[in-house]
Amino acid sequence: MMWKCLRMTAIWVLTVVVLAACSSQSELTATFDPENQKEYGVNGIYLGQNIKEAMDMLKPTKADFMDMVTRQSYTVEQMSQGAGDAVMGMLLVDQTQIMIKVHKSELTSIMLGGVPREDGQKFKTYRGLAMFDSVEQLEKLYGKGKGEQEVVYEGSKYTANFGLVDNQVAWFRFDRKSS
Repeated sequence: MMWKCLRMTAIWVLTVVVLAACSSQSELTATFDPENQKEYGVNGIYLGQNIKEAMDMLKPTKADFMDMVTRQSYTVEQMSQGAGDAVMGMLLVDQTQIMIKVHKSELTSIMLGGVPREDGQKFKTYRGLAMFDSVEQLEKLYGKGKGEQEVVYEGSKYTANFGLVDNQVAWFRFDRKSS
């Protein structure tokens, strides 16, 4: 009976450890983790995410997709099935335009700029940085980056760039590095 109880306890402990390890890989840590792909996202979408899932989250009022080489138009359904090698998308979310790149169904670049000041708080990174937040808020959430007018944060697979104007975040871009 004692061995059975010990075995059940060991299984329970291992299960808790495995679940904690799995959940920590997708969740954000207290400090910026340049290796976590979810750090490179805005409004619930992030690099590496399937385009269909991203579009369902953003719910743009308008979206146009075109291959940058062949000029062929694509639908979200086609891209979610893997069509398109270098597809650029222009999305309209409220009054704001978001540019994305898609490669084989996955988001590889997200760029946001030209956001009307009144909509600044509607567009936040996974860390909670909103458009027009201060440089101090950027450093509080992401730490010290490289550069002054364009602050860059890099991991081995991804980069985040934040453009600063008058000590405020004026645009940001998340990109997957070329392999």
